[in-house]
Amino acid sequence: MAALLGWLGTFGTFGAYVLLSRGRWTATSLRYSLLNALGGTAGAIGSSLYGAWPSAVSNLLWAIVGSHAVVSILLERRRAVAAVQPAPVRVPEFV
Repeated sequence: MAALLGWLGTFGTFGAYVLLSRGRWTATSLRYSLLNALGGTAGAIGSSLYGAWPSAVSNLLWAIVGSHAVVSILLERRRAVAAVQPAPVRVPEFV
């Protein structure tokens, strides 16, 4: 299980970098950040199961950076949608 997680993490983060460097993804894309976060998490868990603590910490930090980027992207999208929606029109009430 540890080896599988380690390999998934390696392929995930390496794959994200290849897609970025070839211009298929951008550094600010949700897919790139999500794949880095998931790959870093899998790598951190796999490394910690082996007791490879320097690698586990490095992958955990990678996952934290990727997760922060995911949250930032989603919050920015939410703000953009809220800014586009028109404010409700208030109609005065007549008594």
